[in-house]
Amino acid sequence: MTQAKIVNQAVTEKVKKSPTRKGKKGRMAPPTNGEILVKGVVMGIVISGLTHASKSITRALIRHPLALFSGGLLAGYLAHKHRKDIIVLGSRTAVESRNFVLRQRENLGDLIAEIKAESGKTQ
Repeated sequence: MTQAKIVNQAVTEKVKKSPTRKGKKGRMAPPTNGEILVKGVVMGIVISGLTHASKSITRALIRHPLALFSGGLLAGYLAHKHRKDIIVLGSRTAVESRNFVLRQRENLGDLIAEIKAESGKTQ
């Protein structure tokens, strides 16, 4: 065996968990209301900053014709490269949406029949 294999074997033996080690359940206390509030505020600030940055980047790219042309060229290349996946995904989505509509129509028919049956019993 080479020395690298021996070192890798020793590392994997150290990494393996012992059977007596407990899981991670119950280690952390639930977050307090203050922590939840701070997390929400921080996430709002981050999302706001990212939105503003993406708008300014988009404006800058649209104003420069070479950047706009390069973006179109890149989009066309990626669409051509992944065209088979795109076609498969589109057809799969069409089949799933058709099945969804048929299931909803059947569920609605069942619901209407049930309502008619119940209204017939009460009269």
